[in-house]
Amino acid sequence: MTNQATNTESTPSVLRRLRRESGRRLENTLLGAMIRVLRPDVALALTLPAVIGTAVGAWTLGAVNWITLAFALLAIFVSALGFQSLTAYQDYEQSRRPDAKPSTDLPGSPFALQQQGELQPSLLLNVGALLFAAATLWPFWLALLTGWPVLFFGAVSFLIMIGAVLPPVHFAYRGYGLGEAGIFVAFGPLALLTGYYAQTSQVSWLPVMAGMPIALLATLVVMSQNLATARRDWLIGKRTLPVMLGTARALDLNAALTFTAYAGILAVTILTRMPLWYLAGLATLPLAMGTYADIPRAEVTPERGYALRTAMVKAAFWTTVLCVAALFISRPG
Repeated sequence: MTNQATNTESTPSVLRRLRRESGRRLENTLLGAMIRVLRPDVALALTLPAVIGTAVGAWTLGAVNWITLAFALLAIFVSALGFQSLTAYQDYEQSRRPDAKPSTDLPGSPFALQQQGELQPSLLLNVGALLFAAATLWPFWLALLTGWPVLFFGAVSFLIMIGAVLPPVHFAYRGYGLGEAGIFVAFGPLALLTGYYAQTSQVSWLPVMAGMPIALLATLVVMSQNLATARRDWLIGKRTLPVMLGTARALDLNAALTFTAYAGILAVTILTRMPLWYLAGLATLPLAMGTYADIPRAEVTPERGYALRTAMVKAAFWTTVLCVAALFISRPG
């Protein structure tokens, strides 16, 4: 009887241990390593502006074209995955340059896995190339269904992403905020226009204005990632904003841009014909700004940078959900 009770009481702890061991096994597999390389959470965040663009288009028409919606979002999500893979590859290649200083990253990061020989850089390059090749298929289908402008938006985004990370251009490594600006343009206005055009076959400033706050939040996910890797980036010669400004000023800039994104939701609702319900996106402001209060300016550690990245992913996701819900319960005026 006692043994039975003991066995029953120990079942939860056994289950927890099995889950932990299962998680460790996944982390130790090639699949687990590639998931960390591709960062699906960051890729999802970078796709959210296209979601808003699509939602604004559907709201304008009063109907959703699910086929063009799927093609547009798949193209941008897969290209975001490819961008993550190529960035991880080029970061490691940058560290092998003669002028780079010895550097490392947190255990289990894509950079550390390549250093330890658990991931071959050529694999990341090939995966990135395959993902970009796959991402080019959907814009061609979209062009057949809607029109050639989606090919233009997609081609410009592709050139920006490739130029940001791969030699000889790799402008994301040259400083002056070029990398962050490139990400904002590729996954912001261009993605917004792609999503909107896929629904309406028209070009308008409305989706750009309505989706700019989400585009800012999505870009802040990458900027928070750069905060987490600031010291490593300095050592390898990757001149991100935290490297150029210092982590304290970069943290201040992130906080200011986060507040600007939410102020943008208010401004867009007032200045455009977006429905009043669009203000529901402001509900996630405490989630987005709360993490900054927990990060001392003088001690922006990698762990805190990654915590900020996670918070920004959540803020961008839930803000998008609320804004999309606001559009679907409203009707254009």
